[in-house]
Formats: sequence, C-alpha cells, structure tokens
Amino acid sequence: MAGLFADRPEAVRNALAIAERCAGSVGILGGFGRGVLVPSARLPGGSTTEDGALARLAFAGARRLYPAAFGGGTDAFPSKAEVRRRLERELGVIAAHRFSGYFLVAREAAEIARSLGTPVTGRGSAANSLVARCLGLTTPCPFAHRLLFERFLHEHRTDPPDVDLDFCSERRDRVRDELMRRHGSAGAAVAATANTLSLRGAVRVAARALGYSPSETDALARNVPRRIRDRDRLVNYESEWDAALSSPPMRGHPLQDRKRHALLLELAGELEGKLHQPGTHLGGLVLGAAGVHLSEIVPLEPSGKEGLIRCQFDKDDLELVGLPKLDLLGLKTHTALDKAARTVSARLGRKIEPLKLPADDKEAYRLIRSGETVGLFQLESPGQMALQRRLGARRMPHVVAGISLFRPGPLEADLVTSYVARKQGRERISYPLSEIEEVLRETYGVLIYQEQVLEVARAVAGFSLAEGDQLRRAMTKDRGPGAMREVRRAFVRRAAGRGVPEAKAEEVFRWVEGFGRYGFSAAHAASFAEIAYGSAYMMAHWPAETLAGILNSQPMGFYSPRVLLNEARRKGIRVLPPDLHRSAEGFSVEQDGRALRPGLSYCRGLSKKALASILAEREKAPFASVADLYRRTSVERDALRNLIRAGFLDRLRHRREHPGEARVALLEETRGLPAKRRRGAQAELPLPHPASWWESREGRGSGVAYLPRPGDGGDLEREESRVLGLNLRRHPLAAHREALAALGVVPGKELRDLPHGTRARAAGVLECLQAPPTRSGALVHFLLTEDESGLLQSTIFKRCYRRFGHVLYGTDAYLLEGRVEQDEKRGFSFLVERIGTLARALQGARSGAREAALNRREPGSKAG
Repeated sequence: MAGLFADRPEAVRNALAIAERCAGSVGILGGFGRGVLVPSARLPGGSTTEDGALARLAFAGARRLYPAAFGGGTDAFPSKAEVRRRLERELGVIAAHRFSGYFLVAREAAEIARSLGTPVTGRGSAANSLVARCLGLTTPCPFAHRLLFERFLHEHRTDPPDVDLDFCSERRDRVRDELMRRHGSAGAAVAATANTLSLRGAVRVAARALGYSPSETDALARNVPRRIRDRDRLVNYESEWDAALSSPPMRGHPLQDRKRHALLLELAGELEGKLHQPGTHLGGLVLGAAGVHLSEIVPLEPSGKEGLIRCQFDKDDLELVGLPKLDLLGLKTHTALDKAARTVSARLGRKIEPLKLPADDKEAYRLIRSGETVGLFQLESPGQMALQRRLGARRMPHVVAGISLFRPGPLEADLVTSYVARKQGRERISYPLSEIEEVLRETYGVLIYQEQVLEVARAVAGFSLAEGDQLRRAMTKDRGPGAMREVRRAFVRRAAGRGVPEAKAEEVFRWVEGFGRYGFSAAHAASFAEIAYGSAYMMAHWPAETLAGILNSQPMGFYSPRVLLNEARRKGIRVLPPDLHRSAEGFSVEQDGRALRPGLSYCRGLSKKALASILAEREKAPFASVADLYRRTSVERDALRNLIRAGFLDRLRHRREHPGEARVALLEETRGLPAKRRRGAQAELPLPHPASWWESREGRGSGVAYLPRPGDGGDLEREESRVLGLNLRRHPLAAHREALAALGVVPGKELRDLPHGTRARAAGVLECLQAPPTRSGALVHFLLTEDESGLLQSTIFKRCYRRFGHVLYGTDAYLLEGRVEQDEKRGFSFLVERIGTLARALQGARSGAREAALNRREPGSKAG
C-alpha cells in the first residue's frame, strides 16, 4: 500500500487510522458471533429492572386474556396453574438469556401502533410464546393451537430472538420513526439488503453502458425473463441466453439477432446475479445496546430516504455480530380491513374490529369452503381456491392446516392429498406408533407442523421439548452424513430405552427426517389463519365495504382492481358511474352497502395536488363547467381529458344527451384552455395508478382487455377501461354472449362440474400467467383467466406452450380448447391443448352468423 501510494502518504495514514477505529468494535463484542447485544428498554413506571417489568406486564396481560382462569373457575381452559406455570417457565428462559429488554422494546412498538389507531399482529415462531401474546405482540392462543415456546426460544438457543410485527402499511413508518426517535440516544437504524441484477435488469444496465437510448433500452429489455429458474436448467442449455431466447415470450424479439447484439448479450449474461446496489429493509429495525452506541457496533450510512439511517449489515450479518433485529412490517390486509371496518362502523353506529369478530361464524366458513375467496388473506390464490374446495374447512384448525399445506415443500411431498382424503374419510387414519396418536390426531395422522416434531421426539424418545427443537434444527440445517448418524443413533437409543422396538424407532426417525424438508411453523400459520378468518367474516357480511377497502389499498393481494370490481358484481353489488361531485378519493360505498362508486384516484394522470384541489374546491361550490374546473384546481389538461373520457364530467352536460356525444363536446371545450401558470418549472408527477403493479407483473400496457363488439358504446367502454383500468359498465365478455355460445364456450364455473374426460372450450381475459416449480421438475404453466362467471385456472404443459405460448403474450383474451380432469384425490383441472386469440374467434363467429342469416334469407327471397 505504501508503495502504491508513495505520493499520498497521508492517504495511507488515514486508511490505517480508520481501520484501527473500525477494529475497536470487535473488542467490544468479544469477537464476532459471541453474545447478543440486546437493546435497553424504557422501563414503565414502578419498575426497576427489565426482568421485573416484563413479568408484571406478562401477568397483567394473562389476567386480561384468561379471565375465567384467574377468576377462580375450576373448569377453565387453560387453568390458572397452567398459565402461571408456562409464564414462569418462559420468563425464566428470557431472563437467563437477558432478552427481557428486547421483548419490552417490541411491546413499546405495539403500544405506539395502538396509540395511533393502527392494527398490529405478530407472525412467525414468536407466536409460540405466551409471554408474547400477553404483551399484545401476537394473537393465537398457545394453548388452543398447541404452540410450543421451545420452538421459539429455549435454554440451548443462543441466537437473537426474532419478533416480526405487522402493522397497517400506511402507518407503519410512523410507528418505526417514533420508536427510532425514542431510542435515538443509543443509535437506531434500519437493516440493509443486498440487491442483485436479474437478467432483465442486466440488459438494461448493459444497454445504457453501450449508449442505447431509453426507448431502445425498453425495447431490448421487454419480455426478457427476470430469472432463468432452476427447472429450466433441466434442459441442457449452453447459456442463460439459450434458455431465454428459446421461450415463447421472446419470439420475434430484437435480441434474437445474436450476431448484432453479441456484446450486449455477453455483458448482460455476465452481470446477471451480480450485486447491483445496497437496498433498505424498511421494516428491519436495529437499536444500540446498553452502554454501546449502534455506530460502535455496525457502520451506518444515509439510506437515501430523508431522516432514515441504514446500517451496512443485512440480516445475516446482524445475526453474526449478535444484534437482534425487530421487524416492523407493513401488511396491506391490515390497511384494507381497517378501512373496511371504519366504513362499516360508521354505517352501523357501532365499532367493528376485524380481529375481534365472533368465532365459528357459519357464513365465514361457508365462504371459505366455496373457494370463492378473492380478497381473502392467504386464501385467495388459485391454488388455495382449489384447496379450500377440497378441504371443506369448518373450524380454525382446518384453516391453519390449509395455510401450512399450501407451501412448496408440502405440495412436493403431496401431503395435501393424504390430509384431505383422511379428513373426508376416504383414507384410513394411521399412526407409526400409538405413542404419537395424541400428537397427530388434530391433523389426521399427517405430520404438518414443526412443533409436532418436538412433541414426537418427546413422545417416542423421551426428549425434552428443547432437545426436540435441537433435533428439528439439525434436520433442517445442511449437516454432513456423520453428524446425522449421531443424531439418529441418539434418537433410536433413547427410544429403545423406553421400550420402542429399534426397527420402529428407525422408521419413525426416517419419517421425521423426511419431514424436515417441508415443515412449517404452526405458530406462523395460526397467526395468518386468524387474519384470514377475519377477512372471510368481513367479506361474508360486508362485501361492499371489504372490497372497497381492498380497492383503496392497492397495490395488494393477488388480483387486479379489474377482477376485484367484477367480483363485486358477482356478489350482487352495483357499480355506480364516476362523478366529479360524488366520487371520493378512492372507492366509496353507497346505498347501505349495496353499491360501489369508483374514486378519483383511479383516473390516470391526476397528481396528488390535483386530486386534493378537486376535493377541496367542490366543497366550496360545485363545478359549473370544464373551464371552471380547470381554473379552480391544479388539474392539468391531459388529466382533465382523462377525467372526461372516464365519465367523471358527464353530469356537466344535459342529461338527455348521449354520453358519447357529451364527452366529445366536453373534450372540445378543453382545446381553448390556456396553459397552467405555475411557480415551479415542472408540473407535479401523476400518482401511480392503482393497477400499475398488475400491469408490471404481467408485462401489459395500461388499461384492461377490450374486445371490439358490434353496435354503439364500444368506444366509451374502451376509453373508460384505458383510463380507469376497470370494467366500469360490465365484464368484457358480456357483450359477446351469443358469439361465445356459438363457439361452444362453457363458462368457467360450469366447466368445474363437467365429467372427467370431457373436451370443452373456455374463454377468458388474462389475470395471471405463472410457471411455479412442480413436483416432477417439468415445465408447466398455469393460466388464470376470468369470464363473467368468475376465475378459471388452466394447466398448460410444455408441448402446448411451445406451440401456442406466443399467443399468451400477443393478446390478453383467449379461446382455450382442452380436456376436463376430475380426480378424486386432486380435484378439478382443465388441461389446455390449444390456445387461440379470442378477438379473432369472435370475429369469425359473427361472420359465420351473418353468412348463415344471409343463406336463410336467400331461399325466401327466391320463393317470393
């Protein structure tokens, strides 16, 4: 170094000084990886120690949560003795690890949220802790769900605890910022993330470096896969680009000219997967420890967001140095349900809380069993819809199991088939040993949860629950065969000592070991299941308010706003037209929960300032004309034209005037409007459209599917759908019922009831195209389309995809031909054999109908 920088000796001295200052933190830690630096908590009044404060708060919470037990009831579940015994056990372990401060800080975050009126729930293994529930950090009852503290924490675990809290997304930052302010003297920062380049991102970086224009870069990056997935590597491609360019989405792509773009392809291939830039984990909060400022432990830097400091360590680095991270996460479901509950509460005149609704509601479970679960937390994906139809949930444990089973591991191991068959009585329930029957009775003898591993180890081999968790962790870690042999021998030896035959003990161990690949935490599933039930209850009883809450919390969930609004129609909810004087910022509920009206935020091109000015000015006086609206608000001319095209200004014209003619006249009025005068050089940027996330996910342009139809009104619907991203008047297929019938198309809802082997045609508008990993490793695409009756998921195997896959990317409405499969174990599926463009098929059907009509008239004219 001294030789390289001989002309800059001061640089060498400064580098040495900085290195020595950085090295000082290692001494404080006693070496990386040893000890946990727990943040200091603010003690509540009357407390002198963190352990004492935690114990008082935990027992106070227990008395509130279990009044029957603490009220002297003899048949209470759980009993007072059970609650006290468990709390004392947990508090002892927490105190021994000196983690009390961490729990108190987590509780402080939850209390800040509640003071702001923000919903808060916990997720993950922390829900195994009764202390966490008594502090208000988690919601599932550990006794009711058989949750085990040792899955979360025990005397043999020395890694930092991990509590994840979910808040309303719109108020999460306020909670985080207030907690950081309170602990600022010890240092507070958010964790970093390491962002790598996808193949598509690598194309953009390489194209910019080579001097391509922005429009050329967009064209080159369009339809390039973000990742070449593992299953694609089953094919022996010579390079990433061989795999990418052979896919149907890239048919006719500019990069097919590999000679012309050789350098770009080479650079992008090298860049793919490389570290790109640091990111910010907005919810991962890290605080300084007692007597040690955070800057003495980890390097800090500006995050790029005003006032927010980021540490230069990600979650793995933080665990290495012993810094616990508190995850303060934003959950859009909380946002949507909170908005819905406020609307319902205002209408009913009583407070509705989505997480405190009556249990075992028949309507909520009926909705879950129907599989019509659009908008339900964790239950709305196409796969979950199909699973819930088969599962037939009637109690909370069924919902918990459904959430746990619909994961890659359990699906790969095909646990779903066995669980459903046993639940429905089509398969005999059996247990490897009678000793574990009580452990697995609730799941019909199927090992589903990680917590069950701990109980099986205790029942069979006499392990303590802490030892059982060590066994579970050993099975889920990448350990060598020698280490696993030692674990196996210990298990078999101790089981044999309890009278279990050695061969049977070996069998149980192999069974449990296989489970290690796909186990899921019951605590995490139960946490999500309670929110799922709350969303089902809200949707079953107040669908308009619930759907409005979801539509006003975009982006969120699985489905586009277009599908959500169509779902409202299917539930019998009217869709009212947009109105400059009646539309709120977002969707509003009218007619006592029987109608929805789209809001101004769904009009493309409106800025935040423009939207606010419309709402403020109309309170002063109604708008009299286009010019009046333009003069009194911050609406720019392009946004004004979009308001007209979407129908917001229809009522400014004569009511008897046809909407199409009225909008032409209104648009004409915008021609002579002067340019806006503004102090700044540029107009404020428009708000992101609520459907923009879906357009990005599916790689589609603005607007939704529009199918040309004969007759008047087509232009209106096309413009409305382009501006709003919604089917405002009706579903796109509604205008083509006769033509679809002539084509022999079966509605998706009816298709599910056709006999096995039936050949059929389906038609629908694109909602999602996925290619998830499959059990066999084969390349399979799942196409989700929507028709008037609802959603249909179709299966497209590799042969069909190679032949017709390009159609999927050239349009967004399809005619599908295929075969119905009805499997007793796996349920319904529609296997696609041919994919066509629906617009072309409809045009052909109408041409054929016209020709047939002419042929029918010709003989009559001759006879006359």
